[in-house]
Amino acid sequence: MTLARVPRSVRWVLPCALALVIAALPLSWIPVATVGGFNLQLPYAAALLLGILLWLFPDPLALGLKHLPSAVAPWLVAYLLYLVVLHFGLAGGATKGMILRQVFFLTCGCIFALGIVATGADTRMFRTGGFLALVSFLAVSEVLAWQIGLSWITVIQHLVSSGDLDFVFYQFLKQMFQLVLPSGVEAQASDKNAVAVAILTGLILFRAGHPGDRSDRFGQIVTLLALAILVVLNTRSVLLLAAIALPFAGWIATMREGVRDVGALVLKTLLFFGLMAGGVLVISMDTAAVAMIGERFSFADDSSGNRLGQYAWALARIEENPLWGSGLGTFKGQPVHNLFLGAWMHAGIFAFVLVVFAYLSIVIGWFLFVVRAVTQKGYWVLAVRAEWIAVLPIVPLFRVWISGDSGHPSFVEWTALFAFYGLILTNRIAKADQRVSSVSDPQSRPFVLS
Repeated sequence: MTLARVPRSVRWVLPCALALVIAALPLSWIPVATVGGFNLQLPYAAALLLGILLWLFPDPLALGLKHLPSAVAPWLVAYLLYLVVLHFGLAGGATKGMILRQVFFLTCGCIFALGIVATGADTRMFRTGGFLALVSFLAVSEVLAWQIGLSWITVIQHLVSSGDLDFVFYQFLKQMFQLVLPSGVEAQASDKNAVAVAILTGLILFRAGHPGDRSDRFGQIVTLLALAILVVLNTRSVLLLAAIALPFAGWIATMREGVRDVGALVLKTLLFFGLMAGGVLVISMDTAAVAMIGERFSFADDSSGNRLGQYAWALARIEENPLWGSGLGTFKGQPVHNLFLGAWMHAGIFAFVLVVFAYLSIVIGWFLFVVRAVTQKGYWVLAVRAEWIAVLPIVPLFRVWISGDSGHPSFVEWTALFAFYGLILTNRIAKADQRVSSVSDPQSRPFVLS
């Protein structure tokens, strides 16, 4: 029940469609159409296209539909129940499309996971899609920048020399976003944040698609490019995520290879700390751009102050009605940027318990995966790199604490999480097929796209 049963002439269709979804992730600010008041962005359209194509390939789709529900049920059922409780908690009040967005994003995430299973987690689609995610954003933004008399080169030069972050957002990114938005819709800072999350997710999927055991030199170059983009976008939470995810992936890779040479391990450790020391020296340099980044990470800016004010306000509202919640509210025009506080404040203690259960289920599943990937030889049989798959859930697990829309995961964050589960499921199926093949037909290779 894999693409091996699909005619050779069309086997490329599903991998290309899945790569297209990855490539479109940083272009969430580009609308395609408006359906019933809901803006259909480019990545959403790509995910729906993948869903339509999966429907046309019933055998590969059936494989995912058979196994995916049980793989995600422990947390997904709890989260869906939370959305039901939230619906009743907000009944009669404003919802700002919050619940509808979550249902749609969950559906698209399931489609993405089913696509991974149907294609057997072909490394080429991750490699191609992840690389195109970076290239597509740079190419589209460069073309739009020309229309406002700017370019990436001029923006970076201005940022390095002046450290003017307001120029990057208000004169470059916001005007660029505004060019493609419908009349009457104003670009927001959240558009920049969504792009940053997508760039990091695309990078992780790109690095995961590196085949073979040799060092990924090209991937390292692309990583530097992606990090440069993230610095310019200057979304603090995503920069912190990158600082956590990249070393963590390297640690897992080292553990999976085994500590055969203590000297090599010591050398890698010293190199890691040397790079950290170099980063400290760079930060201590007296330049406008470095000063701007340092100020952002001092957590003394207006954004940090507003979040602390939000949290205090949300806790006060929870104290007023802890059992049933007090409906949707805003602090200075914005909902609280925290999923757990938002759930309790909006819909009461039961919504909070369901969200916590779903979150802990994901954390436990992720932790068990990391332990197995590091300690169990032969656990991971896919060509996709396990060390990079392990860092995918870090993005949504962290962002729910500080992101907008009441902390609810965005389209990109759900895509990253479902990619994680889709790959685990594909690995499980591949291992089962290997055991069957070793008994019945040693030459059988069910998950190879040829």
